[in-house]
Amino acid sequence: MTMTRLLSSVAYLGFFAAGSVQAQQGEEPFDLGTVVIEAARTGAGKDAIPGTVQVVEGDAIQRRIASGQSLSGALSDIVPGLAPANGTIGGASQTLRGRTTQILIDGVARTSELRGFDRELSLIDPSSIERIEIIKGSTARFGNGATGGIINIVTKTAGEGTRTTLDTRFSFQDGDDDSFSNELFLSHERRMGDLGLRFELSRSDSGQFYDGDGSRLPPDPLVGQGNGDNTDRYTLGFAADWARGPHELEFRFDSYQLEQEIDVFTDYSTNPVSVTNRSYTGKPVEDRGTSANLTYRHTDTPLGELEVTAFVTDIERRAAFVEAGPNNTLYYSDGPGTTVQDPAAQTELFTTTYGLSITMRSPFDWVTPDATLTWGLDLGRDEVEQELLDGTDVLAPMSQNSVAVFAQAEVPVGDRWQISAGLRAEQFSLTVSDFTRPDAVSLRAVGGTFVPLALPALDVDGGEFDYSAVVGNIGTVYSATPNLDFYGGFSQGFSIPDVGSFTRRAVSAVPTAANQTISIDSIRPEAQIVNTWEVGTRYQTDTLSLDASAFLSTSDEGTIFDSATNTLTQQKERIWGAELSADYQFRTNWSAGAQVAYTEGRFDDDGDDDIDSWLPINRIPSTYTATLYTDRAFNNGLTLSGEVVYASGRDKPGEPVLGDTVRVNVGGSYALGNGTLNFGVSNLFDQDQINPTASSVRTDPLTDDAVRVADQGRRIAVGYSVSF
Repeated sequence: MTMTRLLSSVAYLGFFAAGSVQAQQGEEPFDLGTVVIEAARTGAGKDAIPGTVQVVEGDAIQRRIASGQSLSGALSDIVPGLAPANGTIGGASQTLRGRTTQILIDGVARTSELRGFDRELSLIDPSSIERIEIIKGSTARFGNGATGGIINIVTKTAGEGTRTTLDTRFSFQDGDDDSFSNELFLSHERRMGDLGLRFELSRSDSGQFYDGDGSRLPPDPLVGQGNGDNTDRYTLGFAADWARGPHELEFRFDSYQLEQEIDVFTDYSTNPVSVTNRSYTGKPVEDRGTSANLTYRHTDTPLGELEVTAFVTDIERRAAFVEAGPNNTLYYSDGPGTTVQDPAAQTELFTTTYGLSITMRSPFDWVTPDATLTWGLDLGRDEVEQELLDGTDVLAPMSQNSVAVFAQAEVPVGDRWQISAGLRAEQFSLTVSDFTRPDAVSLRAVGGTFVPLALPALDVDGGEFDYSAVVGNIGTVYSATPNLDFYGGFSQGFSIPDVGSFTRRAVSAVPTAANQTISIDSIRPEAQIVNTWEVGTRYQTDTLSLDASAFLSTSDEGTIFDSATNTLTQQKERIWGAELSADYQFRTNWSAGAQVAYTEGRFDDDGDDDIDSWLPINRIPSTYTATLYTDRAFNNGLTLSGEVVYASGRDKPGEPVLGDTVRVNVGGSYALGNGTLNFGVSNLFDQDQINPTASSVRTDPLTDDAVRVADQGRRIAVGYSVSF
């Protein structure tokens, strides 16, 4: 059945493309030139990096958003190796090559290294995005967290002259009046000599979500994260840039507020999860944050080009209230010895981060002509607290200082070889405060039912701890012809595990005994270092672009979360895979392509140093993913696009089986008046199917099966954009 749907979808896309062929007028393709990859930190272009690099232009993102997709959904469709979006405002299980992704905005991480909810892709308005850079594989170029790669969102700055832009987007699911959603984005930019200014305002309001069967999707299908329905989001942005001679200044300030009004609880026992008739009793899901970053560049110092960036972020995040049950087996009680859930057992996370980066790009001519050395210093500080609504700590308040030094050499050898090598040494000083884990209850699966076990409050002694990591990379690019490159390399990344999550789950050797104390030193995790080997090839002409790669990544301290037992463990693991990107431009105004990826992995499940078990589905929810697409622009101002998106799900021994999914998305635009009318449909055929990524997040302890979440059904969107 699924294969039939896939073939019919491909046939549809082929017919769509064939119709485009008949409209060709003989336009010639053109070269967009080399784009400097800011996420590389070296000033290098894509072709000089010995690894898989992808640049997604803002226009490509806008086309998919205009058809009713989310930003996380759009990225998962066009970035091979990125797991399908889970359909919520969070990023749970949306891994990159089976590992964590470091999400940056203009080179700055907005999520704390110590505790994160990973909502960044839901909190930025896509209309503010200039492009998105993706560097695959473990890397430490921006420090901790990029064991699977980096996603760097580059925001827009003021162009030439003066311009005001208004974007409106409306969407709904056919037949459901309460599904109506709308977005409004306003920007104004002005260039005054050396100074550029850009202001941004946006508001979005989403209605209820429905699956392909017409059933309402639960407002909180993933335990506390919220799916984004009935959500209001406001953003405010300001960007300024100034340049004179060798001096450049860039500044950006962002503030946002998101609130989801949940109206009913979720029934996690049905397949798929569904809404109940019980009114929600908690407070709304919220996310409020501000950030600012300032960058100064001097392009002609005696040592080369100097870049200094300072940043600060301040974020408050509230999770939803979740009833005790199969998906919330560790909850806070309303007093000592009782197993009744505290009605105010809803948590709020407070994080503040500061950072300073000093980067110098110096000539390295004494090695070879045109060689460069990028070196510098990164300083950072994180402060984290997580509390119940009454102010009770649910994890140990923490602060962490970090200092890192790094050096990266780019050395051309002759006309065809480019060698890249670097090292980064980082030291973390972590301060964990003493705290008392509140009275809690653990639901244990016994004989096909749950038995509640009261866990008395537990004192956790903090302390001062140090983590350190020295990681490196080395690789080469060989230009066989002006159009064909081969690359290969070894790179390392590291991750400081979620220490707060370990303290929140603190349990003593005798969990039911009162008045006990344990030390954080006995439960804190080890820092994880990931090694990645990768080989690949790139082929680029004016009309054809190909990028194929294969990779292997290993770690001795991989982190596994078992939702059935609510525990985190670390062990050896190995992940491997391959990716292919292809794009053919038939004419300037017509292109077609494909994105294909394979990812699989195993780990040491029993600690015997034998990597013999398959990684859980919350690390790799889909083994194979593929997207086929085409875009066509006509002379009358009409553009059309279409794509078929496939995800295989996963079927491995010892793990729940996740089925495959197929979606067809179509869209287009038409020049109308002084602006552009945008339109589109996501999940064109209204497929009723299970979202593999959302369904990989939790496992029912009673059945050992996945808690399945339906995918969103057909959504119709229309919008209008005008600049003046």
